[in-house]
Amino acid sequence: MSLEPLHITGGTKFAAGLAGILTTTSMVAGWGVAAFAFLPTGPSEPLTSKLVFLTLALITSAAFIVVSQLLARAALGRFRTGGSLIRFFGYQLGALGVGGGLGLGFLPAMLGAAPHWWVISISAGLGLVAVSLLAFRSDRRRPVITPANPGIGLTEGVVVDYWSGAMPRSAAPSLAVIRYADESGRARFARHLIRQSPTTFGTIGQVQYERRRPDRIRSFTNGRPPAAGHPPHLHFGEYF
Repeated sequence: MSLEPLHITGGTKFAAGLAGILTTTSMVAGWGVAAFAFLPTGPSEPLTSKLVFLTLALITSAAFIVVSQLLARAALGRFRTGGSLIRFFGYQLGALGVGGGLGLGFLPAMLGAAPHWWVISISAGLGLVAVSLLAFRSDRRRPVITPANPGIGLTEGVVVDYWSGAMPRSAAPSLAVIRYADESGRARFARHLIRQSPTTFGTIGQVQYERRRPDRIRSFTNGRPPAAGHPPHLHFGEYF
């Protein structure tokens, strides 16, 4: 992680906000994939036409994922907590799944299907939406007293910069800058895609990092474990 203080700049906010907008917009691509995948072909409509539109929907979905990932990577920068990009990828899949569920729900209306197909399609769509929304739930991990293996160090971290965006949480990822000290007492900084709520300016949590490479932080978890030893950290006013 960076030995110099990190900040959430205007460019960081722009990249994160644009990544969130594209991720939310990708629900349209998910809707298209579900609709064209289950849309039957009539005698006057060749199968190739359906496959062309389905392929376009899949390519669009992949483009949304790739571009949003690049923007999220740019927002988090080189010095970031482990799992931040994976967490955002989960948001992307969740958005596509919600769009796909909506596509299944509206499919009977597009086909003029019989009532029993309405029940089946809407039930399947609601089920897909419910499963997809799980990707947006807050991380329920708690601080640990002992690390999973001796190569992982535990220390206290604090949020010294924070941005939640001007849009709803489902539209833009919330970012924070974490400050922590390694075993030698050296201050380090990393950007973090927020996984737990509430996480705001001044939130204290537990940092897990690699002892051999303290610049690699594996996770940041809200809260402080009882009776856990943490290296001393700087006063709050010394974070900047």
